[in-house]
Parts: sequence; C-alpha cells; structure tokens
Amino acid sequence: MHDAFASTLREAIDQRGLGLGRIVARLEEAGTPVSAATLSYWQSGRSRPGRRTSLDCLHTLEKVLDLPPGGLTGQLGRPATRGRNQQPPTWVELWDEVPEVVSAFEAMRGKSEDHLTRISYHDRVRVGPDRTERGTWTRQVMRSERDGVDRFVVMHGNDDASCPVSEVVGLTRCRVGHSSSQPGSGIVTSELLLPRPLRRGEFVAVEYECVQAPPYPPADRYERRRRMPNRQYQLEVIFDPAARPVRCESYTQPIDGEPTIEPLPLDPEHGLLLVEIDGRPGIVGARWEWPEDSV
Repeated sequence: MHDAFASTLREAIDQRGLGLGRIVARLEEAGTPVSAATLSYWQSGRSRPGRRTSLDCLHTLEKVLDLPPGGLTGQLGRPATRGRNQQPPTWVELWDEVPEVVSAFEAMRGKSEDHLTRISYHDRVRVGPDRTERGTWTRQVMRSERDGVDRFVVMHGNDDASCPVSEVVGLTRCRVGHSSSQPGSGIVTSELLLPRPLRRGEFVAVEYECVQAPPYPPADRYERRRRMPNRQYQLEVIFDPAARPVRCESYTQPIDGEPTIEPLPLDPEHGLLLVEIDGRPGIVGARWEWPEDSV
C-alpha cells in the first residue's frame, strides 16, 4: 500500500503540472501546511503520512491535485502491524512533517541507535497566563547497553514554527554539547554529554530543561514521540491560575495499533497529570481547550 500511495501522489503531481512550491503555498493557505521536503519524501516512497496533522493535509492535497475524496488517503490503508521482533519505526515516520530536521537529528546522533534504553520519561510543562508554553523540564532514566556511552541527543519542537526555538539547558548529570536548528522548522536538536562514559548495564538519571523565549509559542497540547517502548511515561502540565483550560484529554497514536483518547481531569493545583505504563512506540500526549473568551 505504501508503494501505491507514493505512485498515486507522484502521478497526480505530474498530471496537475504544479511545482512543489506552489502546492506547499496552497496547503499553507488552507491551514494544513507541509514542507516541500515532506512532499518529496512522500512521493518518492521514503516516508508516509502518519500523524493527525499530516492526514489532515492529505484531504486538502486531494483537492489541490483534483483527486476524488479518498484518492490519497484510501491508498494508505492501516499501518502495518509490527511484531515483537520487527524493526522499530524510523524517526522520519514519527516526524514525517519535517524530514529535513530528522536528517540533522540522525547526523548528530551519528548512528540510528545511541545504545541507551529509555526506562522512563517525566515531562513537566509550564503554561503562562497568556496561554503560551514557557518551558519544559524533563527527567529521563536510561540504561546503557554497551560500554563507553557518553552522550544522547534530544529534539524539541514548537507547534508555531515562527516562534524562537527553545534553549536546551542541562541540569543534572548532563551538559549541552552541540545544538542546531533548521530555519523555519521550530525544532532544535541538542547533544547532551554525560559526566563520564557508562558501563554496560549501568543506569543513569538525567534532567534537562527546554526554556522558551518571547514571543512564546501557543500552548494547547504537548506530546512525546518515541521509537522504542518504555516502562513509564509521566506528563505534568502546570497551568497558570489566570489561564485554566475548560477541557483536557490524553491521546496515544501507537505505530502498531489504533489511537486512543481519554478525558483528563484538572487537579486543584491548576494542572493535569498523565501517567502511562508500558508505552508502545509512537506518540503519547495531552491536549486541552481554552475558554472562548479573549486572553
């Protein structure tokens, strides 16, 4: 089905006679933007749409290319099921809207794997009184799968790519080495250096922060994307008392299964808490709705 999708898209673009730049412009005008690099990846078969925003884009793309409804989305089918011994998803599958950033991310990692197993993640997001994201504190517990591991790489993105990328700051047992950002992507990739090389089987707990700068990006969701399963994921979102959402929900989009959506209550401390056990590769996160009154 993947080959059928790529062939259909490639043939439709050829028949329509539109350059990728013009297609990108029309998608942006419709409010379903995607980069020219992503379109190139899709039509060449190097990646396929998987995220909700990418699938929304396909409906617009069908109109732009004069295809009937379902002409592209119908070629995708359901994602192939990955068994226990199958390869994990690629970073391009998880970040299919920015493949050029993924290339930079993988180049910084040096290899497709960094030989660190993520045991748990804990993200704590702070939302300001103007409903914007102010920063994210993260704690990771990892286990080294070989001797000599001395670094890992993180990637953090803003939903609004026009806002400045966050500054990654090492807090506990890590310091920032090299950082890079693709202009216009809203995403920063940073290498974090450990205090010393780890031994095989050794655990390490690190803490770092992604600090936002004004103009702050709008905040209506936070999600984590992962290639490998992990034992526990914990997400806290701390809302300013002056800006409390009216509705919150958690969602997952595993690579090898159906998405799930569950309501999340707000706690008395103006925040929400999501706890996931034995998470699978894919996307997990929370989103919320603001009151319709002005900020």
